[in-house]
Amino acid sequence: MRDTANDKQAHARLEVSRHACALFWERGVSGTSGDDIAAAAGLSTRTIWRYFRTKESCVEPVLEGSARRFIALANRWPDELSLAEHMAAYTAANPLTEQEVADEVSGLRIATMSATEPALRTAYLMVHDKMERGFIPVVARRLRLPEDDLTVRLCAAAVTGAFRVVDEDVGRRAIVDKEKITQQEALALVDRAIRDATNGRLGGPVAP
Repeated sequence: MRDTANDKQAHARLEVSRHACALFWERGVSGTSGDDIAAAAGLSTRTIWRYFRTKESCVEPVLEGSARRFIALANRWPDELSLAEHMAAYTAANPLTEQEVADEVSGLRIATMSATEPALRTAYLMVHDKMERGFIPVVARRLRLPEDDLTVRLCAAAVTGAFRVVDEDVGRRAIVDKEKITQQEALALVDRAIRDATNGRLGGPVAP
């Protein structure tokens, strides 16, 4: 019963998050209140504050979904492929649903907005901190080192930071500048970012 209740609450929080992301993009952060988010989600404002600490933190479930999808992909990264190659193969075999694509677009919008909205930036960086910790076991396996090794932790931090920069760059170009970016171009950016950030330690295939 507890799991069912937790799942129901997680779903409710995600729905609120989707409405919040849409409102922030349409009206701006200052033009959106907790009452507005509650009304859009069909909930009481009291419920919103029970689920979230601030209105800006409402974006976190949408961003966390993207982070979870990346960690799930990374945990299946085979030794013989580069990360970019694996991402291309994995996404072809496991295409995003229409809703997941919409959530990814919302995430890119929030990444773009966070550059000038400090409170959104806080929520955005908190999610990336969780992603960094989730990526540590992947890096440790890849480098054949213990999870608490400094090199592992530095690489996980560097890669997460590099991904953040790529997200912001792609978000600005695609969302603000209306530039069409192909999957091949996006993956090339990821490949370059991860190799540059780790001085070539990570990103390519490794010996079994």
